[in-house]
Amino acid sequence: MVFLGNFATVPESKQHRWDKLYDKINGLLELSEKMRHHTKQAAHKKYPPQMMYYTFDIWIEREAGTKVIRKIKIPGSKSLYNFARVITGAFGFYFDHCFGFYDALKDRENCKKAFELFVDVGEEPTRRVAKGVKKTKITQAFEKPGENMIFLFDYGDGWQFNVELKEIQYIPKWNLDPVILESIGEAPEQYPPCEKDEAHER
Repeated sequence: MVFLGNFATVPESKQHRWDKLYDKINGLLELSEKMRHHTKQAAHKKYPPQMMYYTFDIWIEREAGTKVIRKIKIPGSKSLYNFARVITGAFGFYFDHCFGFYDALKDRENCKKAFELFVDVGEEPTRRVAKGVKKTKITQAFEKPGENMIFLFDYGDGWQFNVELKEIQYIPKWNLDPVILESIGEAPEQYPPCEKDEAHER
């Protein structure tokens, strides 16, 4: 009811009630958006780079278009050198050759971004744009989900791993251990039986 001076009261119109309800809903939506924005900002400030976890799909393409896949979660603060060690370990490979990461999936000759172990060990890199892997963090090589790179391991045998960043998460727990989240398919042998014996003799 609405009072009109000292005279009488009349029923409040439906339209007026709807207008008041609409204003309340708008106010709540604006408050919710402010809180969401504040929470998002707080999350980015709260967690240091060590707590940014990067999830990757990494695969080798085999015969008949099949893929051997490993899904790996690793802190973004790890170096590409450590990342390479985790990748080779996830596929059961020995970490015993030079390697590089390249942003050109099909045309490594014309890549714009490259990271090679050759730079760190003082040898001539294969690409002029190449940087080292021991001081380059994952966060510096991968900026957003959806990015792809080649991890080329052993330039002689040319093992090519496709690396795709799937997700970046902020996790409120201090843990620097990489995790293999999923394994699909049986990894190929790095060295066939005769080559394996030769590798141990090196």
